[in-house]
Amino acid sequence: MTGTDPTNDNGPAQSSRVRHFAAIVLLLLVFATAYRSLGITRPLVGNFSTKSVIYGMIARNWAEGRAGLFYPTMDVLVGGQRSLHMLEFSVSAQLTGALWKWFGGSLDVWGRATSVAFTAAAILLLVALAGARHGQAAALGAGLSLALSPISVVYGQTFMLDASIVLFTLAVFYCADRWLAGGNPAWLIPLCVSFALLLLTKVYLVVLLLPLGAMTLWPSQFGPSLFVPGQFAPGQSQPAGSRLRRVLLALAAAILAVIPVALWCLHALRTAAPGSPHADHIYSCLQGNATSYRPPDPLLFSADFYGRALDDLTSVILTPVGFALFLAGFLGRRWLRYLPWLAAMVLLVLALPRKFHEMNYYYLALLPPLCIMAGLGWQTVRESLRPSRAATAGLLIVAIAFSLRYSVNPAFSTPDEDRAVVAAGRAVQALTAPGEPVATMHGGGITLLYYCNRPGWFIAPETDDLKRALEECRRQGARWLVVAGPEGEDTRLDGRIGRAPVEAGSGYRIYALAER
Repeated sequence: MTGTDPTNDNGPAQSSRVRHFAAIVLLLLVFATAYRSLGITRPLVGNFSTKSVIYGMIARNWAEGRAGLFYPTMDVLVGGQRSLHMLEFSVSAQLTGALWKWFGGSLDVWGRATSVAFTAAAILLLVALAGARHGQAAALGAGLSLALSPISVVYGQTFMLDASIVLFTLAVFYCADRWLAGGNPAWLIPLCVSFALLLLTKVYLVVLLLPLGAMTLWPSQFGPSLFVPGQFAPGQSQPAGSRLRRVLLALAAAILAVIPVALWCLHALRTAAPGSPHADHIYSCLQGNATSYRPPDPLLFSADFYGRALDDLTSVILTPVGFALFLAGFLGRRWLRYLPWLAAMVLLVLALPRKFHEMNYYYLALLPPLCIMAGLGWQTVRESLRPSRAATAGLLIVAIAFSLRYSVNPAFSTPDEDRAVVAAGRAVQALTAPGEPVATMHGGGITLLYYCNRPGWFIAPETDDLKRALEECRRQGARWLVVAGPEGEDTRLDGRIGRAPVEAGSGYRIYALAER
């Protein structure tokens, strides 16, 4: 540590060491995995279930040979065919589909298990990254913050892509640290692969080029604590050739990482373009997603947006304990090492405010730097207050209690209105042949269609001319309408449809759309 650079803590301090560190990390990983696995056999219902079943459909259709790898396909019929989801390339979903195809079992369980595994690996990488930069105390604080983050618990055990972006993000920064700390260009290979996978999963995380660029240009300020490329000591002036070589290598790695997502975006745009044979069968596409959020969003000028963001930070993102440690992380000057990373995350929120406001799983992309800041906060508390073991255990119990408070219901409980979807889906499968279209009604989402394991449509309960909508489904080959949830127990639906159900179970009803 030089006297001219207060942001460089010259590696982990001796005072930050923790007794039985390796055993505690192992216990943390076991706890985080078990915590998220409590509802691993639960169906994909409840919180943002539509996103889960979209990726479930994509994985199943690819694994069963109904879709190519580069044409993510859903069971929702558009233009008479299964529709395409031409947004991101769902790396996590395709991995789940491959595991299910090779080993069998429940696709739902594989989808949840994949997310749990991504989260556990992310915690391990976060501990390694924070430990190398700041020491064992900060590492445990950061890892525990991620393990207990309610959104990490909720979405770290769902069939969604967001758990994977935490791992890919941390892999990028860990590899960048190892490259800058030792000067070994071999680390650029996993860095490039991780960044490519990250951008394929969520292209908007291209904003991470900002902190990565800062690390490359000014590694002693924003890079690893032990920056010694070419064995030059921290704080020494680097030869021009050394810096130029570093920048050129980083630029080459960035270009290689961006090429796959650029090709994917070009493919997605061409697939959805007018005149394409697939254009009439698109469910969602890059063009529609990009044009629906044009800056500046009016939310940016609303106090409610910032109030909601603060409320999320202190509850579902970090919990009150984690947020207090996050604030403590700004004491001293070590946090300045993360200024570009934090700035990139602020820029991302300001660029996509509505997505963060309406869908809190977007905040998973922000968790890595937030958890590192919380780890720095714990290190500051430990160094300044020196809490006893009893006080530390008490704080841990409070942190776990808050995590349970905000995550148990959305992560592990099945809403009453969703309890019948699996039984309803099985009942329809008994009445239909594989590939036969069906009409479904379950709120405003496609969860029931996924459990029917048939192509078809979802009909909103509030549809004005219900008979006309059902007649259109019948005209396209559907013989059955299956209804689940509150509508599945509402006999008034018989009058709107004009006939009685042919089968009624607990929470669901099945109607024939044609005369039998």
